[in-house]
This record gives sequence, C-alpha cells and structure tokens, in this order.
Amino acid sequence: MPDEQFYAAPLSHSPAWHALHVADWLRLMVVDDRTPNYHYLGWEDSERVRALATQPAPLDDTAPRAEIMARLGQIGTQVGDFLTGKDEAALDGEVFSAATASGTRPRLTALGMQLRHVAYHRGQVQLGKKSR
Repeated sequence: MPDEQFYAAPLSHSPAWHALHVADWLRLMVVDDRTPNYHYLGWEDSERVRALATQPAPLDDTAPRAEIMARLGQIGTQVGDFLTGKDEAALDGEVFSAATASGTRPRLTALGMQLRHVAYHRGQVQLGKKSR
C-alpha cells in the first residue's frame, strides 16, 4: 500500500492508527504490560483508559511507516514469546478490560477476544483500501 493510503483514514481511522491500536491492545491484554503510554486503545473517554495514557506514546500515527510496522512486529514478538510454552494453567488470571465493571477479564477470554479483534481491524484496513 502506498504511504498516502497508510496515513489516510477513509473509514474513520488510517491503517497506521489500526496498527498502533492492535499493538496497544495486544500488549495490554495479552502481555498485561501496564506501562501508562497507551494512546490508541479507542476508549479514551474511559477514566480507566485515561489512567493508562499518562506517559507519551512510543509512536504516533504520523510516525514513519517503517517504525509503526516495526512496533507492531515487536509487540507480536513479545506476545509470541509470552505465550510460548505456556499451558492453560499458566494463563490463568485476569487482565485489563475497558468494558467490564470490574476492569478486568480472564486472560484466556481476553486472548480469544484479541484474535477476533485483530481480524476485525485487518478487515477494516482492507475495506478502507477498497473504498478508495
């Protein structure tokens, strides 16, 4: 995809934003990294999410494309490393949730949700490419 498409937002968000959004959610819900530098979760009206955005984002959606894609790749590697060799018992526990009253959800449930979430955002990028 040409750079002008990577930064354009035909369906409310650019592919650059989608990449950072997916990276942020994977880092938060799978790895459970609570470093408060999340700015692409999409729940910015939530007090719980605003508390996770007190430090600058590692990148913004105007950063060079190679840096954004490298960030997504780094988070993917972290997720793979985190999950490698873990059995179901090792994945017990709770992780952050913006949508639940408690602010957490079971990690295995979150993993399944993130698989669907990544697919959804990939689909949004593909639809955006077709709308041009």
